[in-house]
Amino acid sequence: MPKPKPDQVIRHEIVLGRSERDLIEGALMAYQFNRVATPTVALLSDVSAMALILSAIAGYLAFPYVVPPTLETGAELVQDFQTQYSAFKETPEYLQNQLVGAPLGPGGAGLVGLLRQLLS
Repeated sequence: MPKPKPDQVIRHEIVLGRSERDLIEGALMAYQFNRVATPTVALLSDVSAMALILSAIAGYLAFPYVVPPTLETGAELVQDFQTQYSAFKETPEYLQNQLVGAPLGPGGAGLVGLLRQLLS
């Protein structure tokens, strides 16, 4: 048996107030943020993906220290440190503190300086 055609149309309308719209808007924003944040966190927790991302950023910015420093550069740094330390050991303040045995600065000249400060 065929269904009879409707003779009238009833329309239902639900109207939300301002507070209900604000609640729905907050829930919608949280849902959208969750949809973006979940895959982003999963990508950032993967080591290979982070290496790829950081390599791409470094390549884009032409980061000068992408290649690790060579051994020659490291040897130059050690040599420079030794030169500066030798020059410091020749200063009058250092020589006087070594002769007198006084603590060098607020930290003292090692364990002996620390013991002298504690006992005095």
